Amino acid sequence: MKKKFNAGLLALACLPIAPKVHSQAMNIGEVLVVNNVVLKADAKPESFQAYFNKEVMPSWNKYKPGNSVFLFKADRGDRKGSYMLVCTSKQVADREKLPAGSPFTDKILSGSTANSVRLTNYLSNTDAYTEYRLIGPQQFSPMPVARLLGMHYIKVKKDSQAGFEKFVIEKLNPSVGHLLPDLQLLYFKAIAGEHAGTYLTIFVLKSPGARDKYWPAGAPETDALKKAFLPYKSLAQT
Repeated sequence: MKKKFNAGLLALACLPIAPKVHSQAMNIGEVLVVNNVVLKADAKPESFQAYFNKEVMPSWNKYKPGNSVFLFKADRGDRKGSYMLVCTSKQVADREKLPAGSPFTDKILSGSTANSVRLTNYLSNTDAYTEYRLIGPQQFSPMPVARLLGMHYIKVKKDSQAGFEKFVIEKLNPSVGHLLPDLQLLYFKAIAGEHAGTYLTIFVLKSPGARDKYWPAGAPETDALKKAFLPYKSLAQT
């Protein structure tokens, strides 16, 4: 059992390695579709950010109830300064209202908003995506709201995945899934796209202040965070 799940529990043992990214407040849904943005050589990051936040996001989020798009920018970690697009669906049924594949293509975005959208003016990889689904969504009601995300990618051997998901539902969700009022850990499985078959731990933080309270800039995690995880130390050794 220990060898099967060590990879899946690195999120508990190595919290500081999760890059932090932030945006407007996002209601986490049962489905996340992620695009790690690759800007074109001649695209200005500030112009792309303004275009998405002012032109794309308000229109999409108005015309597609149950599905919302957001732009995040990493402000710490080895991907500092990079962007990530996220489409979150409240429920799986909402995701199924959208075409399969990336929701960030010009065709999909233009068909879902009031105006023509051309993200290809800025991005070279609008077709790229990974679709994640929350493990044990029935254990989260209401779903959390995030202003910052910490993301840790996980690989679990194929013959261990069923056991890992059972462990998440029975052990991790009831504990670290409801760790603190301003910090929760959610586990997702990639079911389609570039990283299908892998897993993702998301550290949901309600505010920049919450992040700094637990992970101060340029310093190790605080005693408050260590104390919160202490009752669950044995989970990292399972």
